Parts: sequence; C-alpha cells; structure tokens
Amino acid sequence: MTSIEEDIRSWSSEVLEVPNEHLDGLPACPYAKAAWAKNKVSVAEVENIYSGMAYEADKFFDHDYDLVIVASYNLPDSDDFWGVTEILNDLYAKRDLHLMVFHPDYGAEEADLDFLYDHEWESGIDAEYCMVFIQRLSQVDEASRSLQKLGYYKAFSREDFETLVLDRRRRLQNGDETSLDEEEG
Repeated sequence: MTSIEEDIRSWSSEVLEVPNEHLDGLPACPYAKAAWAKNKVSVAEVENIYSGMAYEADKFFDHDYDLVIVASYNLPDSDDFWGVTEILNDLYAKRDLHLMVFHPDYGAEEADLDFLYDHEWESGIDAEYCMVFIQRLSQVDEASRSLQKLGYYKAFSREDFETLVLDRRRRLQNGDETSLDEEEG
C-alpha cells in the first residue's frame, strides 16, 4: 500500500520535476528535484488538516526543511480550506511563512493550468487527500521572481498570476500594490 508521502514523491518526480511543454520546457516546479535530493522536504500525514498545518507552521523554524507538506484524507470543504488558508497567510506573513493549498476539488482544468493536469501520472492511492505546502515566504517570492524572468508565468492567466504570485508579494512587502503590467514591465 502506498503512503501519502510515497504518492507525493511519485507525483513530484513524474509531474513536477520533469520538463513541461506548457511551461516552455521548464518543470512545473523547478526546485522540487533538488529539495528532495537534499532532504529539504518533510511530509506530515495528519487527521485534521487545520490543526496539522497550524502545528507544523508553529514549529517550522525548529528544523532545516525548506518545505513541509501537511496532508490529510479528511477533506475539508474546499472554499473553507482556501478561506482559512488566506487568513493564515495574512497572519503568517509576519513570520515569513507561506501556505499553499492543494485540494482535490481545485479546478486546474477550469483555471486553464494545463501543466497541473496534462500528464500520464496516476496516484497510487485510491482515496483523495488534501495538502498544504508550508515554506518561507521570502524564499517562495525569490524563487517566483527568478521564474518570472524565465517566462514561467506566461502559462498563467492574469487572474491566477495576481492571486498566486502578486498577492503573495504584497504580503511580503506589506502592501505593495504592483500591478501585473508593472511586474511584467
């Protein structure tokens, strides 16, 4: 039987770490392969995603991981999950932390994020699970700036870029209202 950690590792190696045609040959996550190789990723399987992510965020700086993935089979309502995470991101920004949510009900196809669903990989787990990625906000922002220079975000809609990248930068910069046009400048 495949564990959530094994499933995530498989997804990473077969989807996130490989060149992606929708991203001009860049991997969906150009940093994943090195993070796994350097043992900079931890996966925590929890019963309650909310208490699990709060616990892992509170102890994030007690270890040397760049990424902590909190995962649970107990799926919260996707809208509630996104809402709670946004509130926590506003609070955790002061601690240089950022939470990124993955929920089975997220509509990657509706958002036209081909690179998230156009692949041959299949989960080794029958049940669905949700995940929260916990990382340093400054590290995520630095990586996104590098990726932006490479044209990585061309595959994103204006709305997704605003939501996923610029909103995060505004948190980091305490209210920077830079628009997409200025960012692409």
